[in-house]
Amino acid sequence: MNYIRTISFVSLLFLLVLTACSGETQDETASDEDTGGEEEKVLHLSAPGQIPGLNPTMADNDFSFRIINQVFEGLYRLDKNGDPQPAVAAGEPKVSADNRVYTFKIRKDAVWSNGSPVTAHDFEYAWKKAVDPATGAAYGPQFEEIIKGATEILKGDKPVDELGVEALDDRTLKVTLEAPIPYFKELLTTAIFFPQPEEFIEEQGDQYATDSEHTLFNGPFVLKDWDGTGNSWTYAKNDQYWDKDAVNVDKIKVDVVKDTQTAVDLYTNGQLDRVGLTGDFVDKFSSDEEYHTFLTGAVRFLKMNQGKDGNKTNLANLHIRKALNMALDREGIVNEILNNGSKVLYGTVPWGVSENPETGKDFRAENGKLTHYDVDKAKEHWQQGLKELNKDELEFKLTTSDSSASVTIAENLKHQWESNLPGLTITIKNVPPEQSIDANVNQNYELILTGWGGDYQDPMTYLNLFITDSPGNHTGYSNEKYDELVLASKSSLGDKPMKRWNALLKAEQLLIEESAVLVPLYQTGTAYLQKSNVKDLITYKVSAENYKWVDIEE
Repeated sequence: MNYIRTISFVSLLFLLVLTACSGETQDETASDEDTGGEEEKVLHLSAPGQIPGLNPTMADNDFSFRIINQVFEGLYRLDKNGDPQPAVAAGEPKVSADNRVYTFKIRKDAVWSNGSPVTAHDFEYAWKKAVDPATGAAYGPQFEEIIKGATEILKGDKPVDELGVEALDDRTLKVTLEAPIPYFKELLTTAIFFPQPEEFIEEQGDQYATDSEHTLFNGPFVLKDWDGTGNSWTYAKNDQYWDKDAVNVDKIKVDVVKDTQTAVDLYTNGQLDRVGLTGDFVDKFSSDEEYHTFLTGAVRFLKMNQGKDGNKTNLANLHIRKALNMALDREGIVNEILNNGSKVLYGTVPWGVSENPETGKDFRAENGKLTHYDVDKAKEHWQQGLKELNKDELEFKLTTSDSSASVTIAENLKHQWESNLPGLTITIKNVPPEQSIDANVNQNYELILTGWGGDYQDPMTYLNLFITDSPGNHTGYSNEKYDELVLASKSSLGDKPMKRWNALLKAEQLLIEESAVLVPLYQTGTAYLQKSNVKDLITYKVSAENYKWVDIEE
């Protein structure tokens, strides 16, 4: 399942601004680090804001997951091609004849950054904590309808100890599924399924994962110089990592900047090794040999708060939501503002994520456009909505991250809506990324510009967000038929490919075409500059970036 991490992504913002470095100048470069005579390999990257959180169990946004993926590791890790390969698992598991019971062996050389071993008990502890209702883990429902007992445990109908995960000994982990899951290995590469060191966590209490000092790592890097709120941090090669010989750089230094011009200046001055581009910057650098583009699986959309705790908002009116959908010309946003290879989207599942198991047709192509741009029709819905609400005008607050790209998009949305829907006033609220994420997760918004990056190559990672009461929902949307279709696709239809496919198609139709829960905008492309000597900085269509193999050639 895929809980917003919000988006979380707002997080898609983070993919949009792929890198951004702090306005502060850096004294060192990869070639002049003082290491007592030995030259270190140091990569300089950037980020759009402070780290929102680092606890794999509690993380709820793409930005955190990007960081977590570099410093933690689960049973599997995606390889350079995006395929899951055993990581902490010592090879492929034994699988029962009915594909429901997996028995994993844990690597003998997998250890935490303090030298203590990573054990099967660390997985059992982490997974049970994730589904415990008392934990309140945003991604806890990722286990729902997948790991045996998780659905009932999350509802409080079963004790946590009945979850289908058991450490048979320090190096043997038994996992029991509710039903065969076609994307199970991919799922295990996501943060909520990572191990956690119980003894250390209990010692740290509320301080766990709040800064570098109070966190243990088992991934390719450890996080240095992070105080929990600062605008810079360092990934340092983890000498305790079982595959440390595959890690090529000594450090990755990251600083925060929200302005694209500043990031481009730093890149041009040799103080940044990669920078994301939008708009006019694309035109300026598109002929540069260091210019690249990539269509990600991240989607950008607007969420509309229909209400919570029994209190409905004006956005609970279907006609108002449909009017907001139809009043927007996405082409201008994608081609003029972004100009970075992004693609207009009229659904929530992007292109290139999944294909019909029989015909090979792309999911997005088969389900088609589930909304469209039609100002006249938008005005009809708007007037009908106002009539039903007994109002002549409406005002909504649009929350967005304060990055330069998001601010520009928000201003365009305001202009289009106010021009096309008489009586509508939009007030823009620009906030730091961490505040935008918080507003999304706590449903403290009216309209919010956000998105989703996906965790694995399946439509489920996008549709699972909007099940009733899902921690990724945050819209007030609840539809019994939608829940039935999505949950069946996670469980009983797992070994019925075409029935599952058709259920997912129908679920997306309910979400966008019939209920207009979201305002889909675009599938995120990234246009970026990257120094020619930087190799193997892996960016996947779906899932967090992977710095494990990145290298700086001499």
